[in-house]
Amino acid sequence: MKKYLIIKDDIFKNTILLNLKLLILITPLAIYKYVDRFRSNQEAWLKLFVIIGITLWALKCLKDNKIIWKKSGINLYILLFILIMSMSLLISDYKMVSLKEYIIFLSYFFIYFLITNNIEDKRQFNLSIHLLFITSFIISVYTLLHYYGFISYLKEFGPVMSTIGQKNWISNYLSLIFPIIFSFFLLGEIKRNKIFYYLLLSVLYTTLLICQSRGIWISISLTAILAIYIIFKFKLFEVFHKNQKWLVLLLVTFLIITIIYSTDNPLNKSAITVPQRALSTFDMDGSSVNVRLLMWKTSLEMIKDKPLFGSGIGTFKINYLDYQAELIKSNPYYAKYSGKAEEAHNEYLQMGAELGIVGVGVFLAILFIFYSLVLHYLKKGNSNNNKIIVLGLIMGITSFLIHGSFTFPLHVTALGSGFFIILGLTMVYLKDFNFSEFNKLKDSKKNVKKRKYSRLIFLFTILILLIMIFAINSLVVKPYLAEVYAYKGRENLELGKYDDALTDFEYAAKLNPSNGRILLNLGATYYNLGIFEEAINKLKQSKKYYDDHNIHRNLGLCYKQQENYQKAEEEFKYAIYLNPKFIDAYADLAYLYAIQKDYDKAIAEWNKILEIEPNFSEKYNVIYYMGLAFNKKQIPDKALEYFLQALQLAPEGSPIIEEIEREIYNIYRSNLDN
Repeated sequence: MKKYLIIKDDIFKNTILLNLKLLILITPLAIYKYVDRFRSNQEAWLKLFVIIGITLWALKCLKDNKIIWKKSGINLYILLFILIMSMSLLISDYKMVSLKEYIIFLSYFFIYFLITNNIEDKRQFNLSIHLLFITSFIISVYTLLHYYGFISYLKEFGPVMSTIGQKNWISNYLSLIFPIIFSFFLLGEIKRNKIFYYLLLSVLYTTLLICQSRGIWISISLTAILAIYIIFKFKLFEVFHKNQKWLVLLLVTFLIITIIYSTDNPLNKSAITVPQRALSTFDMDGSSVNVRLLMWKTSLEMIKDKPLFGSGIGTFKINYLDYQAELIKSNPYYAKYSGKAEEAHNEYLQMGAELGIVGVGVFLAILFIFYSLVLHYLKKGNSNNNKIIVLGLIMGITSFLIHGSFTFPLHVTALGSGFFIILGLTMVYLKDFNFSEFNKLKDSKKNVKKRKYSRLIFLFTILILLIMIFAINSLVVKPYLAEVYAYKGRENLELGKYDDALTDFEYAAKLNPSNGRILLNLGATYYNLGIFEEAINKLKQSKKYYDDHNIHRNLGLCYKQQENYQKAEEEFKYAIYLNPKFIDAYADLAYLYAIQKDYDKAIAEWNKILEIEPNFSEKYNVIYYMGLAFNKKQIPDKALEYFLQALQLAPEGSPIIEEIEREIYNIYRSNLDN
């Protein structure tokens, strides 16, 4: 009987650990491209595993009649950061938008606590670490096979792609894991294990070179400087000396791989080599640099506007276009680099914009305490082997944090969850698997009869399970299915199957009524079906959850069809205000003016298109319409000039050639008649 009780006591804990292992494996690997948003897969799996993990933890606490909470120096600051996120949610003007982001970040912290409260020995630690190794290997192999054309499942997303996503996400995840593998490589005693880690490092290094992520190489370089400092400061030379031959072999291998992907040869399929990509980092006239500078300047304007507590978690994406538009008014140079941005490409600036200086301060305090605990561990009389493991862990974390200055890893769910998994595993290792523990609940058996207590436990268990089912349905199943139907709807919309698209988008909106992208597409579908009032209604609803210049353009098109030209003009102009490069809106505005016979304004808008994009693919169309406008203004010589230009530029076989020739003929005939 006693043996049975011990097994029973371990069930919840073992299930929690199994759930964590599945989260490590599946979140970055499970991909299904037929969803309207690529990251939806990762978000769905993260929320599913976190909800199950919290449920299991709650049931364990209920069974044991105590809340299991293991103390560490970082916990109080994490709880404070969660409190700031909660305040941010309450003050947000876009609560449903904020709630979505809040749940993701809350899930990260739940992962951290589930790890620190349930991993208690090196066997569990090593198993979790090796699962991360497996995921990084699979991601790398998929990337390489996709790069060389052996896998075509994600080919429409580009030549460098993997289950985790695009190349920057691949390189970010691999750079998080790479230093930990290197630590195990150094400590491997068995030759078979040594060869395994050597091959794994070689595969990951090859993948990092193929990805050509400039931000990652900056992060790795700065992290390497910190690693060298720690090695010298804490005299960790012995481990490196023991591995001298293996390190030479690894270095030579890396050198060969670097040469392959730094030169023009059949194995290097990239349009540019690694050195060329690296040098482009310092091109201050390059679009990538200036786009980021514009994002960062815009983020700073957001922080200046609401410095203390920010505008609300998750609201950066919905506020960005308006702040960017105001910035461009005083800095017109950046107009050519403008565009939509859901992330600031700098986690700290985005955090400042959404959570204010207070939120950033608490987050930095978490990092400060974490690194203080690391230094304290390294200063203690721990073995060099343990210090090497810690070195690998903190190098991965440091690389991730540095890369957060150039991109948005915390907003890619597989990356963010990977970071907090490693953060939790590091804290467990720093504490030598020996956390202090306290219980908040007293043994109720003293005051409650056993029978009543059993009934209460049963009722609470049912309640917890019902909450879990409700949470999975509301937070996982419905939003994910909405993305699946939205993808189908978008395909039907592009194919002109508007009735089918309407069915798909309506069902998607029913499943997730606060998804602004779905409402935008639903509005566009109603427009194509000629149901303009309903289109306007859905487009206005979408503005509550989403910000996109296309919303205003579509509203303008609807108002134009209703002959409400004033409102149509306002919407087109606002679309251009949000995106000064929005050629379609300029064209729509020009047509609107032409309809109203205000040809001078129409010509001005068409000219703006040619100023923005002199080599516009449909330049001949724009010039043709300008010719028509001049013809309407009864300036036939100018009209003829534009018609002749259009005729010269029109592609062979285009139906417009016949129209242009007819206009030219009419002008010549008119001249002869006169």
